[in-house]
Amino acid sequence: MALNKGLLAALIVIVIVAVGYMALRQGMYETPTTPTGGYEYEEPTETTEATMMEETGGETVTVKVELYEWGIEMSSREVKPGVKVVFEVVNKGSYTHALEIENKDLGFEAKTRSLRPGETAKLEVTFKEPGEYEVYCPIGNHRGLGMDDMLIVKS
Repeated sequence: MALNKGLLAALIVIVIVAVGYMALRQGMYETPTTPTGGYEYEEPTETTEATMMEETGGETVTVKVELYEWGIEMSSREVKPGVKVVFEVVNKGSYTHALEIENKDLGFEAKTRSLRPGETAKLEVTFKEPGEYEVYCPIGNHRGLGMDDMLIVKS
């Protein structure tokens, strides 16, 4: 009986260590990177929409994005090329999430930092080329669990 209790204790320790390791990995995602392919990309800021309109001299569109287990909800799935798009992202889930937008054919990638539950971020992007852009959570296997969507850029 003592051998069984020792084996059970060892298994419990292994499970606790494995769960702790997985939790730490979810919080260790890279900070935003600059996209390639000559696209305009700006680090998230707290600039108001009216100020952005004055600075760019053009149109600004806001897309609200909610991240949760295991999905992404966007207020709009279609934007125009050449328009500054401000993605206002909030993590409504219980786990760390992030938002990544990508079009491999066009060499485009933009992403937020990792967001803990309840945290928010802004991601400002001007899409130069029309096309289909993948929108997903790049953390762990979250994308495979359903945290993916599509953004269409067209005139």
